[in-house]
Amino acid sequence: MRRTTPVAYVATASAAVFCLGGVLTGCGGAAGSGYAAVGAAGPADTSAPTRPAPPRGGVELTPLEGNGATAGPSGSPGSSGPASPAAPGAAGTTPPGTPRPARPGSPAAPPAGRGDDSGQPGPGPNNPPPSHGSPAPQPGGPTAPEPPSPTIPAGPNAPSGLVVGKPALADTDVRWCQRITIDFLNTGDRPVTAGTVTFGSHVIGALGIDWATLDSTRDLPLPLSPGKPATGTWRVCVDAWRVPLGMHLDTKDVTFKWK
Repeated sequence: MRRTTPVAYVATASAAVFCLGGVLTGCGGAAGSGYAAVGAAGPADTSAPTRPAPPRGGVELTPLEGNGATAGPSGSPGSSGPASPAAPGAAGTTPPGTPRPARPGSPAAPPAGRGDDSGQPGPGPNNPPPSHGSPAPQPGGPTAPEPPSPTIPAGPNAPSGLVVGKPALADTDVRWCQRITIDFLNTGDRPVTAGTVTFGSHVIGALGIDWATLDSTRDLPLPLSPGKPATGTWRVCVDAWRVPLGMHLDTKDVTFKWK
């Protein structure tokens, strides 16, 4: 009896220690993991990482703009080292000089020949851009010259289509002469080759009295060709003694004679 009792006690104590070890093993890991921590991880443990590990499987991390994070040597956000340059063509990078693609929803440039919002067709193969040089000549040839205005009657037996402008009077360096200018335009179909003009110059006194009328005949600027304007200028003079000091000439009368 005395030999068997200690053996049973030792067996009972061994069973208790074994059960207690099983309980500690079950509490050492996560629920249901069945793992027990048997020692601290350190440099001697080859399975523990000693530096930040980059992502695998071709994934590259790119920091967002404005969040203040910088990329470290491994490319992970938040590291303090300088960012390593990304390889050309990698995701999230654009090589220098490469045009940026248009964002969705941004207006694209209209193709050539499509025009713009104004409804006008744009430049293209069949619609060249407008030229800013000299305007193209208008069809129909040169325009007809303007007839003189105002006009006076050409008189009896005047050529058909002849237009005569009103005489323009001008003083000269002497009081007994006067300069007269008349414009002509032949709108007919035949040239005018013969004709004369007679001027009636009135001698006007200091008080406006018409003392005398003196006539002088001059040739016309012939020929008067159809469609071509012409101008005649004459210096009409009378005897100096007929226009005393204080008087002047006033050529009021103009008559034509057509041959």
